[in-house]
Amino acid sequence: MAPELLSCLRGRDISVGWSLGALVLPLSFSLMLASCEPGEGGEEPTPILDLEPKVLVIGVDGLRGDAPAATNAPNMQGMLREGAGSWFGSTQLSGPTVSGPGWVSILMGVEPQQHGLYDNESWPSLDPSFPSFIARAHGLGYETATAIHWIPIQTSIIEPGVSDHIALGTDEAVTEGMVGFLEDTETDVAFVHLDDCDGAGHGFGFSNAVPEYATAVEVTDGYIGQLLEAIEARPSRAEESWLVMLTSDHGGFGTDHGPLDSDNRTIPVLFYGDPVTGGEFGGSSEIPGELDLGFVSHLDIYPTLFSHLGHEPDSTWRLDGFVRALP
Repeated sequence: MAPELLSCLRGRDISVGWSLGALVLPLSFSLMLASCEPGEGGEEPTPILDLEPKVLVIGVDGLRGDAPAATNAPNMQGMLREGAGSWFGSTQLSGPTVSGPGWVSILMGVEPQQHGLYDNESWPSLDPSFPSFIARAHGLGYETATAIHWIPIQTSIIEPGVSDHIALGTDEAVTEGMVGFLEDTETDVAFVHLDDCDGAGHGFGFSNAVPEYATAVEVTDGYIGQLLEAIEARPSRAEESWLVMLTSDHGGFGTDHGPLDSDNRTIPVLFYGDPVTGGEFGGSSEIPGELDLGFVSHLDIYPTLFSHLGHEPDSTWRLDGFVRALP
């Protein structure tokens, strides 16, 4: 290490975070985003490295907010422990808690009352003035990748021609596809959709007490670990600043979902990686049943993504979420 860098780092509190469990999730040194203190002459700090911002959004269909903490899910637990967010985030508030309105709200950053979709079928009703974050990123010159289990996300929500790399299929297949994109391409903005938790909920029940649902959560957590390991395996990892965000479209109760109550609206919203600050979000909304407007929401994924990329959202975007967990 260069003497001037050693001098800069001397006396700093430098730490690396690791998750529990079989899948290791290393966080990059916080020093990569830091800068040296001004010298005696009062000169401006000099950045240690100019890191390239990258984003991975992980969407887990039908993941109740209480599921990761109550099951053997060390990767998701590690994301919250080493990052920021809450198990008790909220879905959108103006449409039913079903996949169409949920994923459109996540991908477009607005409530159903703006984007216009209230079911899983009326795709022509979508307002085209709200681009998905994949389309906006692609239009800004970023390389994009999508790996999707529920096909309508790729064919009816994400605009044609804006995904530079696409994988479709089962949760196992789309994880494998996205791992390949992360390891072997210059991808800047990536989105992966995993569906098995929703399938288990519909088939057996949306409850941690249901073995099939708990198993689906745990298997999904393993896929998440593979994705995080793929980021760390990138040859250019040391020159990159990765933001990883995880959320869901809805929770569930019994074998269905749709109402705007706490069982259906309460979902994880997690922010993890190099730029993240803030820890676990508190407030009254930590308590299921007391979700409130303005608390952390899956609508916050979109503005936080672009803030990390260096494109601060403005009023013309008409977003309903907020930038979270960034300096």
